[in-house]
Amino acid sequence: MKNIIKVSVLREQLLSKTSGINKEPGIYRWWFKEDIAKSLISKLPITSDEIDKIQKQVIDGEKYWALYLGISKDMLARAKWHVTQKDSISAIKRGFISTLRQTISALLDEDMSKSTGCINQLMDDNCYWEWEYDQSPENRESAELSSKNVCYPLNIKKNKTVKKDVIKCLMSLRKKHRK
Repeated sequence: MKNIIKVSVLREQLLSKTSGINKEPGIYRWWFKEDIAKSLISKLPITSDEIDKIQKQVIDGEKYWALYLGISKDMLARAKWHVTQKDSISAIKRGFISTLRQTISALLDEDMSKSTGCINQLMDDNCYWEWEYDQSPENRESAELSSKNVCYPLNIKKNKTVKKDVIKCLMSLRKKHRK
């Protein structure tokens, strides 16, 4: 069964330890409001065919796009990782920062070590987090990131849903903003 929650609500629940998310494996998607999604991916060499393959759905009366897919062995830990993490210099230097947060920071043209507030605000105002428990999410992730029918433009690792120049661009932008 799929679950979906507005990130601002999820953040409050995680901070008060009332999220109801289990420490089980699963798969998740990040949904961005259409205007924010368009703004973020406008910085990438993405084709109109790829844009057409981005999953879209109406949530609470507004159109959202699924830009990122992930898996975890512990969905509660992964929610905390993406939603409540502080983008500190030490976390950045150790490589201990959410890849999604790194990517958003780079696409916003923000120094990663100073972007926590900006990223949190963007997520709270414009994102939903969808998750589903799955005992072997690796197979589903591999199938989706290899599919010719969908597109996840913010994924880097194992992503075959976009052309290689999109991934190279993301990697370059992230490297540039890792300070």
